[in-house]
Amino acid sequence: MGYGPFGASMVAMSIGSLYSVGRSTPGPARPLPHARAAVPLGLRLLVAALSGLVALTLTAAVFVRTYPGQWLDGVLLPRAERGGGYEQQTVLVGPAKTVLATFGSPSLIAALLGVVLLVGVLRRRLVAGVVGVGIVVCAVLLAGAVKSELPRPDLQILSSTTHNSFPSGHVAAATALLLAFMLVLPGWARRWLAAPGAAGVSVIAAATMIAGWHRFSDVLGG
Repeated sequence: MGYGPFGASMVAMSIGSLYSVGRSTPGPARPLPHARAAVPLGLRLLVAALSGLVALTLTAAVFVRTYPGQWLDGVLLPRAERGGGYEQQTVLVGPAKTVLATFGSPSLIAALLGVVLLVGVLRRRLVAGVVGVGIVVCAVLLAGAVKSELPRPDLQILSSTTHNSFPSGHVAAATALLLAFMLVLPGWARRWLAAPGAAGVSVIAAATMIAGWHRFSDVLGG
């Protein structure tokens, strides 16, 4: 029995539909493993901590120990013409000092750390809560140790002093508190906290400079 060109093509298509060549058996799609899932959380946190320590060291080396760094600090935060301090001549000095006095209250810090622990307990993430508290305590202690032990050389820069204020303890505490809450909160809450939390840290950082407590490099180090 013969087939024309049209009939031959129909037969070929019928055969092709019966036998799948080069195709795997259909089945449920398997999700690819996420790259971060292969790295333990503890290792990721350790890498982040070491990266922060390297950044702190580089900031101190550039801004505290070199002439261009000290000069740039003076440009970003010039000394006041009257009084010789770094307190800026602006109406924001009063609000800035109020912000710093409020956030610097030991009672408020203790209450916020208690909230971190409480959230960790309620979410059955006590270890994360303890780690969050430890982050805040270590950040404050490290900032105080560096501030007291790091010398600031006199590089003969006009309007610069040898008083070392690097890094800012207020900014370090604020940043560490934000990270502590990010550790214990669920994912959806972290998204809502990230932006206002960063804004709060920025307000505290700006307040330290307006009040003349810290230079720009101190804020960056904190």
